[in-house]
Amino acid sequence: MAPKRRAADKRWVQVMGWIGCLTLAGSLTYTFIKALTEGAGEVDPLFFGLQTVASFFFLLYSLRLKNRIFVAANCVALLNAVGTMVVALRE
Repeated sequence: MAPKRRAADKRWVQVMGWIGCLTLAGSLTYTFIKALTEGAGEVDPLFFGLQTVASFFFLLYSLRLKNRIFVAANCVALLNAVGTMVVALRE
């Protein structure tokens, strides 16, 4: 009898993980670039805060999965969040 597959091994779960990871990283990168070019005053603080918290938890999940690509993408996203906060504090 074949061993039972974990939910994380299913293809649709992996695809959803990739979509979530790339969406979070992309949205925080977009927010950082927008803050650099247009100023941080245009950034919605609630949306930005929720993005950052979600990316942090996704990073913890990625570390648990030992998925280096997800870890790298979420580290970039969190660095963009820090960059956005630095831009906001300098204004």
